[in-house]
Amino acid sequence: MASAIAVIWVVWTPGPGALAQTSPGPSPGPSASPGTTVECVGCHAHPAVLATTVESHPGLLVTLDQITKSVHSNFTCTSCHSGLTGTMHAKLDAARDSCGGCHTQEAAMLAEGAHGDPEKGSKLTCASCHGNHSIKDTSSEEFRIAMTEKCSTCHAQMNERFAGGNPFGMETHLGRMDVATCWDCHRAHKVQYASDPDSPVHPTNILATCQQCHEGAPPNFADIQIHVASSPLPEDQRLRAVTLYMLFLLVFTFGFFGYHTYLQIQHERRQRAQRRQRAAGDATGGVL
Repeated sequence: MASAIAVIWVVWTPGPGALAQTSPGPSPGPSASPGTTVECVGCHAHPAVLATTVESHPGLLVTLDQITKSVHSNFTCTSCHSGLTGTMHAKLDAARDSCGGCHTQEAAMLAEGAHGDPEKGSKLTCASCHGNHSIKDTSSEEFRIAMTEKCSTCHAQMNERFAGGNPFGMETHLGRMDVATCWDCHRAHKVQYASDPDSPVHPTNILATCQQCHEGAPPNFADIQIHVASSPLPEDQRLRAVTLYMLFLLVFTFGFFGYHTYLQIQHERRQRAQRRQRAAGDATGGVL
């Protein structure tokens, strides 16, 4: 695939006018050297190059619109990627690790946590959560909505809405700014297992974590089960009993009013039939 793009890169060499027509964007200015955003997008967003690769290699599709809407819109492609060579990018184009060049503190915290150490969990990078070419402002509603879905991709129990797998309900998934999200309790970058004494959700720390929002919360406040849905019904017997009771109450209420509506409809039909019979009888009596 790389060799195919390399060939097209050499053969298809549009001038500045063609590039501006294919991928309109900001004035190149001083960034008219190889590796600029406009030049790279000329191939990465060109249908002739990507027609057969988008489905198998979706990461190759990069448009100027994505980049200009990103918080890194002032970057050039080579700010993160290695410079283009005769065989395209360098063999080890560590673009995913380039974030640490600017975000050193966040990168260090990620490496210390369970998400950044293969021995502690799974090796994630900044792009795993923030994306790559369409990075959003972390204070935006759009980012919060996207991140709640990102977390639930791996932590599937948080995506179960039937029995309350998300303790804050649908409002978290809808990205409300005043509702807690995963990282408000677990932290954003240095995420640790609940069994780790340094974790904010460790049994010895969970009350202090809750009190960050719930000021004056008593000690038994931490006994609340947050992630209650590992199955359609909670495993805790008390929660299971309450859930079943509420389901029964819901079904009974709708069933009762549904049956009441059915009886009312039947009663109305009988009343109309009787009125028609009386009207027919009166008409017959008048003729006779």
